[in-house]
Amino acid sequence: MHPTTRETKKLLKEYTALAPDYDQRWSAYLRASHSMTANLAADLPAERVLDVACGTGQLLETLATHPDDPELFGIDRVPAMLGVASERLGQRATLLEGVAEKLPFDDAAFPLVTCTNALHYFPDADASLHEMRRVIAPYGNLVITDWCRDYALMKLLNGFLPLTRHAHVHAFSLRELELSLARADFKIIGSNKKKIDWFWALMTVHAVPD
Repeated sequence: MHPTTRETKKLLKEYTALAPDYDQRWSAYLRASHSMTANLAADLPAERVLDVACGTGQLLETLATHPDDPELFGIDRVPAMLGVASERLGQRATLLEGVAEKLPFDDAAFPLVTCTNALHYFPDADASLHEMRRVIAPYGNLVITDWCRDYALMKLLNGFLPLTRHAHVHAFSLRELELSLARADFKIIGSNKKKIDWFWALMTVHAVPD
């Protein structure tokens, strides 16, 4: 079995089971990570927004309050998570099943693209970032929030999870993510990393087309 297919099967199995109570189980973590993305996005142009790996739609629900009154789009590879997102968002967002490595959108379609809590699951992160670059408008912005491997517990988790049945692929250090974004023809505008509690450490990067 191709590694990409194997990791996708793991992800589908894991998150299909998690979907019904995902928001409650991870409420504090989701609140912190989504806030990191939404706070940065609040001052960016957002007439049309794409959330890559949108999960249960929590971030899209927050971005719906953006002053630009954006047209919202979300894509995720787990139908069960999209089901929860659909119940949450109704007609406020267009939700599609698909993968970050092959986004079903036209070139330069979105002023704002976000991706939160998902990069460490992508079998081909470089291909995913190139696709995000393709669909971002020339004046657009990308905001990514994800685990940060610069912290000891995140480094241990990154080494342990691939040995289990978990769908985790690779957690980036901040420097690794910045280099990956540069390879995808992005320019870094700003970044930060922090511990959100005693265990979890996250980073947010804001980038624009170079």
